[in-house]
Amino acid sequence: MAFDALSLSLILKEQRALLIGGKINRVSMPEKDEVVLTVFNKKTYKLLFSCNNNVNRILLTEQEAANPLTAPTFCMLLRKYLLNGTISDVNQQPFERVADFLITTKNDLGYTGEIHLIFELTGRDSNLILTDSNYKIIDSLRHFSCDLQSARIILPNATYRFFPPQIDKLLPTDTEKIDFFAGSYADQRQFLSEKVLGICPTTANEVYSLANHNDVSIGQAMQLYLNKLDNAPRPNVVYSGKTPSDVFPFEYLSRKGEKVFFETLNKAHDFFYSERNKTQRFAEKTKSISTNLKNAIARTEKKLGIQRQAILDAQGNVESKLYGDLILANLHLIKKNDESVTVVNYYDEQCPTVVIPLDVRLSPQQNSQAYYKKYAKLKSSLKHNTQLVEENERLLEYLKGVAKNLTFCETDDDIAEIAKELTDKKIIKNKPGNSENKKQQNHTTKPLHYNIDGFDIYVGKNNIQNDFVTFKIADSHDLWLHTQKIHSSHAVIIKQKGEIPDDVIIKTAEIVAHYTQASAGSNIAVDYCPKKFVKKPSGAVSGFVVYTDFYTVLVDPDPHKEYLIK
Repeated sequence: MAFDALSLSLILKEQRALLIGGKINRVSMPEKDEVVLTVFNKKTYKLLFSCNNNVNRILLTEQEAANPLTAPTFCMLLRKYLLNGTISDVNQQPFERVADFLITTKNDLGYTGEIHLIFELTGRDSNLILTDSNYKIIDSLRHFSCDLQSARIILPNATYRFFPPQIDKLLPTDTEKIDFFAGSYADQRQFLSEKVLGICPTTANEVYSLANHNDVSIGQAMQLYLNKLDNAPRPNVVYSGKTPSDVFPFEYLSRKGEKVFFETLNKAHDFFYSERNKTQRFAEKTKSISTNLKNAIARTEKKLGIQRQAILDAQGNVESKLYGDLILANLHLIKKNDESVTVVNYYDEQCPTVVIPLDVRLSPQQNSQAYYKKYAKLKSSLKHNTQLVEENERLLEYLKGVAKNLTFCETDDDIAEIAKELTDKKIIKNKPGNSENKKQQNHTTKPLHYNIDGFDIYVGKNNIQNDFVTFKIADSHDLWLHTQKIHSSHAVIIKQKGEIPDDVIIKTAEIVAHYTQASAGSNIAVDYCPKKFVKKPSGAVSGFVVYTDFYTVLVDPDPHKEYLIK
């Protein structure tokens, strides 16, 4: 990501224009490593400092965040010193990721004083430090074990020292020196990121691209970069598919992809981090359900294996009844303490001889009854396990269908519906008092809505939506669609006066084929019939129906997003 000292300079420039003269009227800590200052300067701004290891940042945010009922100690300290203070200046340590906010305050006696709020954006060691006017540390957000021999000690009552100058590095503005020293490096991008102050690898790559694109030296390209940063910023967020992948102060030659542009770099950063956080939270929720589904599928497959083996064992022991019959027919051949008896199998046309094992502890009649009991037990096991296999095969197909539905989720409500479905099936445990459970119960079902050539079409993305589409939205004469013998979405075409055109049916079938387990295939069979021929068996799981009087069409999957109504 292109967040280095140069990008920070533009962010602070934007903040300086909006915040200087602003009054701090609120201090909050929505997370243990985040501080938000609410500043009023003709309008209200929220200044976010985040020391999160993965996304440490400073920006003006418009996002709402809940605060803990009990404020952390550092939050109370900031409130004591900063509330009602005025931001007098915003500075940056030259070409370092360190921001220094000068805040003018008044103490309880009315005397004016100055406070420094210093933010170090240094990755895992990011920190927010409060000092007095002489840079004597009052306290800091994070406390690190430190070496007393170090020149920089971040402890209360110690004197804060900015990062020492990196004398072995060049300034980005020293373009002639950059050209002179860059010639000794085979990889000029490595030279820029290692030997020039305030430049990260992403920026070095862009400077290198500017040099090649404009056919200029690396030093001249560095100047071009600085000019664009100062005079032609065009902040943008670059997407990779549907996910924001990076944010830049202007259009980078070195990064391709769909771009969304913003008025300021602060707004671009706010949008980027907000969307990324949403994506991460969405992925975490999806992962949780996916893990439960995978475990349920694995358990069901294991049960099926055991039950199928039990059926094979039962089928392989049908001779137990035969042995019982032959023993009763040959009682006169069995003597006391015989371990086996050889008899003629009269049930076989060839009349072969059969050796039947005997239990010496039992009488001949008891041996016969033992074989009958074994046969009865195996017969019962065969019947019972055959029924269990049928049930678990249906459950396995259902679980795999839900797992596929999970890949179609686009909103928190979609996930909540699947979570509710799995909770009702007791596949996911319902935790009392969990706010997510309340959301699952109170959300509104929102199937996909298309309009093709004037016809409204509704498509379910999960089993709850499938039932809603089929039995709540569709009328008896509307056209209902579903893939043949494959789990898929249910779709309905709302019938108007006259017949539904074949083209509308084909396109709807292509949408249904897309939302199916066979979405990567081709020539998928999609059945369609009037909704009046679709029935839900008593006690059937969500999304399961039976239907008759249908026609079939073969189509290739296509989501047809051009017809989607958002």
